[in-house]
Amino acid sequence: MPRYDANPPIKFVALFFKRWLASAALVFGTYNPSGTSYYHWATATPGLTPVQAFTGILLFGLAVAFFRTAYLSIGYVGAGMVAVLITMSIILAAGLGLVDFDQVAVTTYMIEIWITIVLAVGVGWAYLQRRISGERYILRSPP
Repeated sequence: MPRYDANPPIKFVALFFKRWLASAALVFGTYNPSGTSYYHWATATPGLTPVQAFTGILLFGLAVAFFRTAYLSIGYVGAGMVAVLITMSIILAAGLGLVDFDQVAVTTYMIEIWITIVLAVGVGWAYLQRRISGERYILRSPP
């Protein structure tokens, strides 16, 4: 009979990569500057078809689930640190001349990549924290 209180070993790199792929599919599927996203598909037609409405509701539900799980995992302090990290990385890239704010597509991709990384870490953080601390339930209840 398996023990329910035992924490199985976690391969954090594989866990993070799977979460990152799922969050990248969500973020880049919703909007990306290349023109192949839900936003461009839904705005290309004059009316909203049932397939477009279903896809939009599905993407919205997935986004709410991902953002809520990430928020419950990292909390206020984590969200603040992530916002500072994103802001400072954009300022650093602009200061080093790696990105020019006149190139909207590059800036948009950079912001979307940061959003996917934040979501992946936020969704996977509870698993890592559970493994480190040995607690059974890690997600905090919302305020």
